[in-house]
Amino acid sequence: MDVRNVGRSTVDAWLKAARFPISTASRLLPNGDRGPRTPALLAVDRIDATIRDTIGSLLRDRELRADASRRRAAADERENAIRLRVEAEEKKREADERLARQQESAEQRRTEAERTAEDKKQQADRERAERQQRAKQTASKRERAVENVKQKRVSTTQRQAKKQRLQVLDRQAQALDTKTDALTATDEARRLRKAASTAKASRKRNK
Repeated sequence: MDVRNVGRSTVDAWLKAARFPISTASRLLPNGDRGPRTPALLAVDRIDATIRDTIGSLLRDRELRADASRRRAAADERENAIRLRVEAEEKKREADERLARQQESAEQRRTEAERTAEDKKQQADRERAERQQRAKQTASKRERAVENVKQKRVSTTQRQAKKQRLQVLDRQAQALDTKTDALTATDEARRLRKAASTAKASRKRNK
């Protein structure tokens, strides 16, 4: 029987027995790339590899030292894989945070744009209402001005018509006065003629 094989078997059995309580206790630790379980197991693997390498060096057992080297390399690979996963998760987290910030910023810009658009719409509505109000006021003023002009024209026409009627009435009154004077003169002449005739007749009776 090869002594080296016996030595490797003994070392392997002893290390497994030594690892058992540690592995059992490690299962009680939180798992995951950021949990303490994985680093604890990696430390145990490295200690295992170091012990195998040391014993292999003492026994001049190349196979045992090669096994130690493989175990150390496997631990390094697992640690590197964990590191890469942690870095990937960190990058993903940072990317998610950037995306969240970008989305939040975009949402804020959208909200601000909507608020600005609403403010502009309200301002436009107010300006349109003011223009309409001014247009109504201007139209009302124009209507009042036109009505005033019409009333002034009517008043002027009425005054002119009244003046013309007064002039006609004055002329008619003057004509009536002239006619009355003529009639009065005629009546007076008739009365005088009648009086003369009466006096003449009276004189004839007295003779």
